[in-house]
Amino acid sequence: MRYLYILLFISFTSCALKQKQFSADFSSSSDGVPQLTYQQMLADHDSLISFFRQVSPIIYFNQEVRQIHFDRYARQLRKQIKPGMGMGAYLFIVEQTFNAAQDGHSNRLGSWQLDIMKSNWIPNGLVTNIDTSAISYGYQYENYANKNFSARLNLNLAYTNGEYYNLLPFSYKGQNYPAGMKVLYCNDVPVHQFVGKEITTISPLRWDRPNNRVYHERFYQPVQVFNQGQLKLVFEDGSAQKHQLIVGYKDTLQFTQKIVHPFGYNGEKEPLTTHYFERENIFYARMPLMIEAYGDSLAKKFSQLTAGNPVKAIVLDIRGNGGGSDNTYANFLGKIMNDTLKQDVVVGRNFSPYNQRQFKVNTDSVKNKKGFSFEVKVAALKAPDMYFISVPNFKFVTPDSLNAGFRGKVYLLQDRFIYSSASNLSNLASKNDQLVSIGETPDLLGGLQTNPSILQLPYSKIIFRIEPQIDFTGATKAADAFQNHVEYPVAYTIKELKERVTTEKPIYGRDFLYHSDPMFKKVLQLEQMNSRQH
Repeated sequence: MRYLYILLFISFTSCALKQKQFSADFSSSSDGVPQLTYQQMLADHDSLISFFRQVSPIIYFNQEVRQIHFDRYARQLRKQIKPGMGMGAYLFIVEQTFNAAQDGHSNRLGSWQLDIMKSNWIPNGLVTNIDTSAISYGYQYENYANKNFSARLNLNLAYTNGEYYNLLPFSYKGQNYPAGMKVLYCNDVPVHQFVGKEITTISPLRWDRPNNRVYHERFYQPVQVFNQGQLKLVFEDGSAQKHQLIVGYKDTLQFTQKIVHPFGYNGEKEPLTTHYFERENIFYARMPLMIEAYGDSLAKKFSQLTAGNPVKAIVLDIRGNGGGSDNTYANFLGKIMNDTLKQDVVVGRNFSPYNQRQFKVNTDSVKNKKGFSFEVKVAALKAPDMYFISVPNFKFVTPDSLNAGFRGKVYLLQDRFIYSSASNLSNLASKNDQLVSIGETPDLLGGLQTNPSILQLPYSKIIFRIEPQIDFTGATKAADAFQNHVEYPVAYTIKELKERVTTEKPIYGRDFLYHSDPMFKKVLQLEQMNSRQH
């Protein structure tokens, strides 16, 4: 499993953005990116579309379940390729084609991924079909996109309870704006309607299923939302007073408070945090990332903090956990729990010519290999042709021979910033009585995925990845493949969220958890109910 890598890209419309608004185009020197002819651009883009159709099951899920038609957007984008187009404008079209797939595991490789590919994936034989002499172009594409395709404007917006709010008070050109204002309009369009049309602009848009809308907290950064260099927003404060903001593309806001604790995915240096709450007999552990060594570290902390003390409940705080290895939580839970956590797993992949070569399958092997089939008993997609891999009683957690035999509840605190293996742990809770999930759903497609296919376009040499697998485990309808669950929904109010990001107190410290954290308070409430029942 991987960490989530979110890309913020822009849709190209001939009426909204001209190539002349970009900085100087790519260098035509010998070490610059390839300079493509019109016909080469068309062939290059056709290859991109073909790769998505063959590899990605997600574009078919989006079409059937979310009415996001990748092919329709891709055809429209292809028509915007014109004779004499520079490589900057062509890259812009390619970027929005990735966005049209609306998949967090399908995108052009960024600099840090290119670094890993050179140091790990290629030497270890995980990537074999890349022209390594062209890897340097990837850094040039990344640099160009960062400089040209999005504004630096930061409004510090948060989406909670179905609406956008500004977290911090700010000033702009002598006018003061309070914190906690709700966003009503963007460029004179109701904000939810505006964001709903940004399919080729930002990826991945999160799917708020209860409100049946997509959202993104940085919807205002794409360059083309700035009409003649300006962006217009209308807010409403708590007294129903309207506030209008017209801000320039290169402008910044002056915030009168600072964010102490960012609300989002955790950084790689975030530490493990553990507590033992003596009165409630609760062991608490914050797991910021799914790093394998953390599993053993937590088991040692558990033994140290609870030695000679009763433990009625365990809290695993995975808020902001972007993923890593499933072995992380498996190692810890295996050392404390008495029961095996298992379920019947069913995943699907496109049965396409590319995938048949990549995964070394054909009709005969699918029919004859154990666990492989063309039909399954769970719900799947109407298209494309797929083959399935079924693993009965797949073991996510196996008890250690010296496990602590813990039989109380294990509470998972989650927000929408969980992904990959962290999301898998959340999904386990929906199918196991001992695990209990509290908080928010991630609103991104989850489930068991595999290493993305690393691909390269033939003429531009753009290197990118596509997720080739989708999880149908337990699905009774196609939409269930979204695999987002929470048993006890708890959303932050904007007041709680503002306090959370601005307080000087450690938000994973004992005092803040106990007195100011609505998700931890839900644990205390549920434990009180359990005590009364027993």
